[in-house]
Amino acid sequence: MATEAETTTDRRAVPARRRTIPLSGTLAVVMAGLVALTTIDVLAVFWCMTAGTTRDLLVRTAQLGLDSVQARIGDRFTPVEDQLAFLAREIASGRVDPADGVALERLMTGALAGTPQVRVLSLTAPDGKIRGVTQGPHGVFAFTDTIRTDNERHEIDAARGSDEAIWGPVYFVPAEAMRTSVANLRRPVQAEGRFAGVLRATITVDALSDHLRTIAEANPGTTPFILYGRDRVLAHPAMATQRPALSPEHPLPSLDEVGDRFLAALWTEDRPDAVEGDLEVRVVRLGDDGRVILTRTIDGYAPAPLIVGVEVPVAVLDKPDSDLLRAGLAGLAVLAIAIGIAILVSRAIARPVGAMAREVRAVGSLDFASLRPLPGSLFSELNEQARAYNTMLTGLRWLETYVPKALVRRLLRSGGAVPSAERMVTVMFTDIVDFTATAERMPAAEVASMLNAHFDLLGRCVEAEGGTIDKFIGDCVMAFWGAPDDQPDHADRALRAARAIAAAVAADNAARRGRGLAPLRLRIGIHSGRVVAGNIGMSGRSGYTIVGDAVNLGNRLEQLGKAVAPADEIVVLASGETVALAADDRSDLRSLGARAVPGRRMEIEIFRLEATKS
Repeated sequence: MATEAETTTDRRAVPARRRTIPLSGTLAVVMAGLVALTTIDVLAVFWCMTAGTTRDLLVRTAQLGLDSVQARIGDRFTPVEDQLAFLAREIASGRVDPADGVALERLMTGALAGTPQVRVLSLTAPDGKIRGVTQGPHGVFAFTDTIRTDNERHEIDAARGSDEAIWGPVYFVPAEAMRTSVANLRRPVQAEGRFAGVLRATITVDALSDHLRTIAEANPGTTPFILYGRDRVLAHPAMATQRPALSPEHPLPSLDEVGDRFLAALWTEDRPDAVEGDLEVRVVRLGDDGRVILTRTIDGYAPAPLIVGVEVPVAVLDKPDSDLLRAGLAGLAVLAIAIGIAILVSRAIARPVGAMAREVRAVGSLDFASLRPLPGSLFSELNEQARAYNTMLTGLRWLETYVPKALVRRLLRSGGAVPSAERMVTVMFTDIVDFTATAERMPAAEVASMLNAHFDLLGRCVEAEGGTIDKFIGDCVMAFWGAPDDQPDHADRALRAARAIAAAVAADNAARRGRGLAPLRLRIGIHSGRVVAGNIGMSGRSGYTIVGDAVNLGNRLEQLGKAVAPADEIVVLASGETVALAADDRSDLRSLGARAVPGRRMEIEIFRLEATKS
């Protein structure tokens, strides 16, 4: 009887009851205190911070202005990219012939109407000829031209191996009809698989300054701007009313030419004062005045990055508030106390709860070998939980011996509800030849040890191929593939498991001969067919198994092995149905022809696994 010893061991595993306090009362007091302290602190800080509401609103307004500037850039530049992509598709599809000047002019004129910010649309052919349309004060007119500079020829050559749109640098157009700075977008065009030229769109940037002036007027105290790189100004509210002198050599003003002394001093310090996500924050002070300048870098619209920014008066951020400082210090002190208490309590609770969670996870995965007794706790409820769990350990470790863990894991993955259903499976039976006579000459303990070692060897091979061991019947093993999980390759899995078993038994027999023991002779039968699979048994006790004629035939094939090769150590027979379903290499399967099988009126084709012949 092992009951007394097991009981003694179990009692030693459970720590002695220790003095405890109720967990529910402790949590109630602690949490109530923390909530009260936090509420008082929040109310105090909220009251003190009301004076800073104006400042926060102004900062948010500045950020909204920054988003508006960025959106305006997208509204002006992105439609141009879309329009050139449309023109390129029209030419590439063959709907417009680039050599047909009238059709090309009509297409570009329509595109120009959809993007009023574009002043010029043109197509430069591979031979250097230019066809385009331009719009001005007196409407839209077409023009033709040819490239004249080496730079233009280089652009054509470079575009031959590309299909991406590229924004070119901002430049100044001295023509009387424009006399302004413009940006241009170039896009290569393919027609019928050949390079057809380069589409070009030219847009003015004057309207950006007008938009920034509107934002500045709607948000007093803020000044938005757009920089072209770090040293040139693309748009500024001041440029909407007084445009600086520009030229082809000087297409954009520098930071100190727009009349904004804070912008001129923007890059005095290399490093920003703060970084908020993609925003850089710099504080620029000049005398008694200053600005907080927020900037964001935008790539993709020019060779140089565009930098959008907004200026906010620094006086709003510098407003002294001694009440806020005192409330902040008091809040920090209260928070430190609350955190200290929370840490102590949470640790006392988290340790046993975390340990219990780890153990329960191991139970859920049926990993009973890793389970360990839980220590006691200061809290009554947690201490009782540990005692109950430790008592449960003994039952779990006994249960581990009898539960097919691999099968149960698969059933758990399927939700636990497994109704009986007809399934296509492959079933395997194994049997040790003359086991009864061998067992009669051995002590019972040695017989059990030999069987356990043999079944352990077979079980590893079956489970390695995802098989389910249905039952051990004396010295026999019944296993199957294709249920409860769907395994389309169930026949291949069973054959691979048979090969592995044959190799493992052969190696084990060699070891037995080395120890002076007789080898074990094994017969294996494999058959594929339809069966009923599900939970079958009595009320209150059932097992997942399969039943049907295919199961019986698998057993008959195993028995037939004794007649096919009675002297061989290992005989593996598979039915023609199994071999027909196999997709792996079948070169080691030799047909034995049609054979009569006990219990069947018709003969069936039998194959033998050649690798097992001895």
